[in-house]
Amino acid sequence: MYNVIVIGAGPAGNMAALRLAQAGRDVAVLDWRAQVGDKLCTGIIGKECVTKFPPNPEHVYREASAATIVSPSGHRFRVEKSEPQAYIVDRVAYVNSFAVKAQEAGANYLLEHRVTSLEISKTCASVTATCNGEETTLEAQMLVIAGGFGSPLLRMAGLASGKPEDYMIGCQSIVDAPELQETEVFVGDSVVPSSFGWIVPLTNGKALVGMAPREQVGRHMDRLLENLKDSGVVKNVLGQTQTWGIPIRPLPKTYGARVLVVGDSAGLVKPTTGGGIYYALLSGEFAAQTIGEAFEADNFSSRQLAHYEKAWKGVFGKELRVGYYARLLFETLNDQQLESLLEEFLSEEMLNEVMNAPDFSFDWHSNIIMKVLRHANMRKIIRSFGPAVAPFAARLLRARA
Repeated sequence: MYNVIVIGAGPAGNMAALRLAQAGRDVAVLDWRAQVGDKLCTGIIGKECVTKFPPNPEHVYREASAATIVSPSGHRFRVEKSEPQAYIVDRVAYVNSFAVKAQEAGANYLLEHRVTSLEISKTCASVTATCNGEETTLEAQMLVIAGGFGSPLLRMAGLASGKPEDYMIGCQSIVDAPELQETEVFVGDSVVPSSFGWIVPLTNGKALVGMAPREQVGRHMDRLLENLKDSGVVKNVLGQTQTWGIPIRPLPKTYGARVLVVGDSAGLVKPTTGGGIYYALLSGEFAAQTIGEAFEADNFSSRQLAHYEKAWKGVFGKELRVGYYARLLFETLNDQQLESLLEEFLSEEMLNEVMNAPDFSFDWHSNIIMKVLRHANMRKIIRSFGPAVAPFAARLLRARA
């Protein structure tokens, strides 16, 4: 019997396995993929994430200190900081680096093992997985579910899966864009209704083009790619557009007797951007810490493991809450309203007060959102949008508490 079985070798699962193995726990990690970290993602992490969880320099495609936001009318707003605020990384290599360290610390990785069922009893937890048509059952004192968004294992563990509408669908293609040097973000109904699109430069002239709508909108992705080709930014589209689910709200409960849920499985993703790597890594650490305390107390009850949820909520719960209601507010705006907000938000005055403030952070959005919402000029603009928008703005203000 293992001390802990981790289901899923993404950033959260690998970090939990690493910290648990470093603490001397007997850990098994199961993942259905043949390659660790092979998941769709844009691969952008912030400065704080890089400081706390440094990537190998070879895994960093480029630093980012500026980006351009393209409004519904095509107006281009360029935002720049004096120092890099984000880093574009090789997501597969970065995530795999934590798995390598976990294995060096003693964790046992079982790849190409798809978990098909799990059971939790008073004495242990068991999982059944298939590999090459053969079935294997493993037991452990604790489970960590890190299998990504929408995992059916959540129901098996007795945890709710969240409301089905609380997610976005990431759509992304890799392209040839040899002249592109900075990330560009596109908003407006002509790009993708109630959401945003992007083009992010990688290396060797490659880039990622994508969007994150609430539902499948293939025609919008095709149109964005065609517009970028017509403008000369994109030379060729390489391969098929791929999609993945992005949760934008945490599960109602991320713990139970002998089980914790981390990363995307728990919905611990920034609702504003869909970025999840940093919060996934943090949640993996919190899970390992909580499990360590459970072993010391010899207590794997739901009440004991509730410390995990308290820990992540204490660090980024406010970020998720504010970000969620900011997204709902954003989704109510039409193109004309978006244009008005962007003109004010990206004005020289606002940039000096908010974006260029010393507490600006790519990793933490709530303070920026609240500063903008409480700014006199922004309040005036939002009030002018009328009663359809007002309740969302009010709810966002209350979410800060």
